[in-house]
Amino acid sequence: MELRHLRYFVMAAAEQNISRAAARLNISQPAVSRQIRDLEEELGVTLFERETDGLRLTDAGQTALAHAQGLLRRATDLELAMAAFKQPTKQALRVGFIATALPGFLAASLRVFNRNHDNVCTQIREMSPLDQENALRAGEIDIALLGTPCPQLKQEFCTEIILETPMAIVLPDDHLLALRKSIDLAELADEPFVTLHEKHFPGRPALLADLCGRAGFTANVRLKADGLQELLGLVGGGAGVGVLPADVSQLPHPGVVFVKMRSPRLNLKSSAVWRKDRESAELLELVALLKSAAE
Repeated sequence: MELRHLRYFVMAAAEQNISRAAARLNISQPAVSRQIRDLEEELGVTLFERETDGLRLTDAGQTALAHAQGLLRRATDLELAMAAFKQPTKQALRVGFIATALPGFLAASLRVFNRNHDNVCTQIREMSPLDQENALRAGEIDIALLGTPCPQLKQEFCTEIILETPMAIVLPDDHLLALRKSIDLAELADEPFVTLHEKHFPGRPALLADLCGRAGFTANVRLKADGLQELLGLVGGGAGVGVLPADVSQLPHPGVVFVKMRSPRLNLKSSAVWRKDRESAELLELVALLKSAAE
């Protein structure tokens, strides 16, 4: 298995069509089809249902997609991490982030920052919120991009709110409520829920419990996911429904729809967090750029 197999598979899943995927990859359609068949043979599963109007991910394909996206992100992280060794004279600015920050505001901020700072090598690492907290304490990253910081973090670190995002309801696309523009959370009182695991996303199970309590019921939590893509895959596979910040919809989410949560209403904050003893003019400039890009 090579990275190109995973790239072709992820692009085909995003486009739901071999021809469009081949066009975006700038390679021939037969080459994409062949690489996907090779991947299916190596894994021993069928990743797509081939239909007259395009492709549809199988249950195995949904699970494979989440893993493939994670592997490709880690490969990119490796390339970025090695950039510092190619130019060892540069100052390093290391940023931890969750997946939604990259398309949301991080990429745009880094483009501007890197144009203005030839002397700084920015490195980014996708990490869970808890891993970012631990990496900050260990001095392994300089900035963490987290959700709402808990009181303990505010006492321990410098924090700056980057943006606020409304919470949304996440449903399988064949759910009876999937076509609605907005939903009251109370309408899902009898549904099984999928949430994020406390060990990677501290406070998220409690947040779900609080929201459901405000809606007048106790959530029946069936499964806990270790990451955002895993949660989306579980919901898309019919394991339950979920509640996530609306900006998670920027990630690939085949088989899943995001619906506005009418009540109870809650905005989740995204914050930049850093150690005072690691603060620099460059770090503060990047924080300012993050806030500007998020507006």
